[in-house]
Amino acid sequence: MRIGADGGANRLLSLGLKPDFVVGDLDSLTEANRKQFQASQLHLVADQETNDVSKVLEFCHQRGIKGVHLLGMQGDRTDHFMACLDSCYGFRNLLEISLWNETERIDLSTGRWSAVLPVGTTVSLIPAFGPVTEITSWGLGYALAGRSLYPGQPPSGVSNLSVEPDVRIEFAEGTLLVVTQRKQIE
Repeated sequence: MRIGADGGANRLLSLGLKPDFVVGDLDSLTEANRKQFQASQLHLVADQETNDVSKVLEFCHQRGIKGVHLLGMQGDRTDHFMACLDSCYGFRNLLEISLWNETERIDLSTGRWSAVLPVGTTVSLIPAFGPVTEITSWGLGYALAGRSLYPGQPPSGVSNLSVEPDVRIEFAEGTLLVVTQRKQIE
């Protein structure tokens, strides 16, 4: 299922990708593009206390969707991207969430993460939302064996490399941002 987060539907349409639904307060969807959808495809959430990403995540959760891939969330405004991450954090225990841009994939992981990657792929582990404890990794050049990562404190989990195709990470507590470089995983 393809969902446009309000004005994100404009971008999808410009790429020739028509969303199945458009969700949000619909203040950024152009009138010309709005005419391409039936009323049942436009899911208006007038609430101004949440952003459109939160509205899309709630829409997915209500429909029993388990995995969500968000594209184009970084855009050209850092504040919007940070708000997007904040929204994703709120749904981290309800949905498997991945954010994609042109160069990387960011997964919000709670407890475990795994992927099959080409050897040499850059993998960064970021404890952006608080401590991530007792991390153990397999398939990474700089193995973590029961180590913990804390925001703003060494050691840094940035720029690790996959040394085996199967990469796994498990940890006891926290939410870990796992960033993989796409140029090597396409």
